[in-house]
Amino acid sequence: MPFKSLSNENVRYLELGDVCEIQTGFGVKTSFYRDNGFPIIKGENIHGGQITTDNLSYCNPNNHPNAPVIKYGDIVIVSHGCPGKVGINLTDREFFFSNNVHKLIPDETVLIKKYLYHCLLNKQEEIKGLAKGSSQPFVGKSVMRKLKIPIYCLETQTKIVETLDKFQELKQELKQELLLRKRQHSYYRDQIWRPLLGNLTE
Repeated sequence: MPFKSLSNENVRYLELGDVCEIQTGFGVKTSFYRDNGFPIIKGENIHGGQITTDNLSYCNPNNHPNAPVIKYGDIVIVSHGCPGKVGINLTDREFFFSNNVHKLIPDETVLIKKYLYHCLLNKQEEIKGLAKGSSQPFVGKSVMRKLKIPIYCLETQTKIVETLDKFQELKQELKQELLLRKRQHSYYRDQIWRPLLGNLTE
């Protein structure tokens, strides 16, 4: 779908709070952290638009029976520290999430989850600009609720998601290709220079 055709589409600009439930995580005292158990997502576990499993914290799930859970495909946004960072859970794991992270649950009769994800990715800097506080910047839930997003019909949202997903896949492939080329460059550079530099030290 050519993007120029979107100008001919009917679009409504609605507040996030009107089309999406914003669910806040829970505060876990450091003393409750364990080396294993149920993983907890914090702001630092969100990178490059995805939830990552590096440096996870854990807790005993029996101590938090009513804690909300992040499942596959769920969208989160950071509210404190680095507000505005958006991530999606593409792992095969479920997580608790701390109170500096919000989980977004769209009304899927009007808003496709993956469309919301791409829309918020595009608004990360705008959300960051709404932050208050200097030492620990934050964006409150009430501010996030008022964030306006464009709402197209579900068919158009689906087409937008398909297009942007393809570009994301291509971007990831290019990253992998660049990484491979860098490794090849390092390998051949070493193969060329090591004998020459070795001769200089003999």
